[in-house]
Amino acid sequence: MIDFINQHEPVLRALVFAGSLGLLAAFEVLFPRRFLGARLARWRTNFLLGGANMFLLRIVLPGGLVALAFSAYGSGVFGRFDMPLWAEILISLVILDFIIYAQHVALHRIAFLWPLHATHHAEQTLDVSSGLRFHPGEALVSLGVKALAVLALGIHPVTIIIFEILLSSASLFTHTNLDLGRWDARLQALFVSPDMHRLHHSRAEDESRRNFGFCLSVWDKIFRTYRATPHIAHETLPLGLTGFRQGGLIEALRHPLRHIEKRR
Repeated sequence: MIDFINQHEPVLRALVFAGSLGLLAAFEVLFPRRFLGARLARWRTNFLLGGANMFLLRIVLPGGLVALAFSAYGSGVFGRFDMPLWAEILISLVILDFIIYAQHVALHRIAFLWPLHATHHAEQTLDVSSGLRFHPGEALVSLGVKALAVLALGIHPVTIIIFEILLSSASLFTHTNLDLGRWDARLQALFVSPDMHRLHHSRAEDESRRNFGFCLSVWDKIFRTYRATPHIAHETLPLGLTGFRQGGLIEALRHPLRHIEKRR
């Protein structure tokens, strides 16, 4: 199984991504949480941003994090321990999940990083495509954080493949405009759900600084950044950033500069 995952990594990632995107897009049409309105312009912007980021990261780090993991495996923290591979993979995934949580908190709280992440929060309507809307500058920051983690821990390449699949799938899922009913609250006992993450996109600052988790909800609960429900119902909860319009691709790319200019 390990060899199969290594050999077919690009195909596996593409299939899981396409399958997740298709299913979630269908589900949010069938079981919408909120009224969305027109999609075409937003989808065009979000998919162009997602595609541009994928292209950019492959240029910056040819072969991606998997190639880096192959060169680093056997060194780092895990190189000092002798444990079954399944245990190493599980522990690594939990650590990486925490790192993404911490990175997300930093993007909100460190002044020079926030304008990059604000591009993602400027969107006033969330759906599955919102899981692709990230500024290239933020994508580079995230790549650097994950690369440092791979080198420091000496993570097995298969772990990175699984993690990258989980990361992209979870990003699509948590942004989906999907009504899970009572199962949403139940899911939050351990995992990040669409309602939990939508609260994070609230226009109210005290809510947008809550629910930073990517996959596991436990970090928000441990570090007291969790909030179960917004101040008003999800159906009418205002999303986005006060004073900034959603805009198209050029607006999304220019957003960090506009954010810095507005702060002066």
